[in-house]
Amino acid sequence: MTLDQLRYFVTVVEEGTISGAARRLHLSQPPLSLQIRNLEAETGSRLFERGARQIRLTEAGSLLYAHAARILEMTESAEMDMQSFRAGTQQSLHLGVISSGTCPEFMDGVRRFHSLHPEVAFHIYDDNTYALLTALDRQKIELAVIRTPFLERGLQIVPLRSDPMVAAGRKEMLPVSPLTLSFLAEKPLIIYRRWEKILRECFAREKLTPSILCINDDARTSLQWAMTGIGLALVPASICDVVTDLSYAPIATENLISQICLVRRTDRPLSPGAEAFFSLFAS
Repeated sequence: MTLDQLRYFVTVVEEGTISGAARRLHLSQPPLSLQIRNLEAETGSRLFERGARQIRLTEAGSLLYAHAARILEMTESAEMDMQSFRAGTQQSLHLGVISSGTCPEFMDGVRRFHSLHPEVAFHIYDDNTYALLTALDRQKIELAVIRTPFLERGLQIVPLRSDPMVAAGRKEMLPVSPLTLSFLAEKPLIIYRRWEKILRECFAREKLTPSILCINDDARTSLQWAMTGIGLALVPASICDVVTDLSYAPIATENLISQICLVRRTDRPLSPGAEAFFSLFAS
């Protein structure tokens, strides 16, 4: 299979129809349909279920799409890096960052790095810790800023800051500071999903059952819901600056602390820009 075939295939998936993909690719439909049939013949699998108005991926098609999208993204990245190389600049830096990862320690490092290497361009990918670890494995990114807990095997880790959990809410909902778990157990809580198990275990150790009003996938969403006044959001302290209209209070327990870390894979080399960036934080 060729890069052009993969590009045609990905475009058909993204457009949902052969006609839409043909318009986007500036092709007529018959040659595009032929390319898709040739790709199916080469893979020995049917890639699409043809419907009356829209085509859907088969299981084999979904598998190929995951690989094809990654291959095309890496190809585009390589082309950009080669353009930068020919222009006398270093390779671009592909970096994954969690939503609550832009702590002062990290941003100070970014400023120092940019002053030393102003020619390096950043490609930032925002996602959660687990998705960024997957992106790191698949070489979509070279470095990631993520939050514990995570599986540390195969990673070189530079801790950036220790980050306690705090409660965020309307001022009238936070009459004391710090807050005890018994106080929080009586309030409607807003949490993000990866902390659910840890939080329940923390309350259970004190024979308490939390009243969880909302579970979501991002600390920023927790803060947005807390702004309504319907509950208290339990979030890492590092994200408090994102929403300034809320009040924040520490929690009186040592069991709700995570670390923000910069990580890289130990089994593959880094581009010059990424190597310099990681070394600045590791030194």
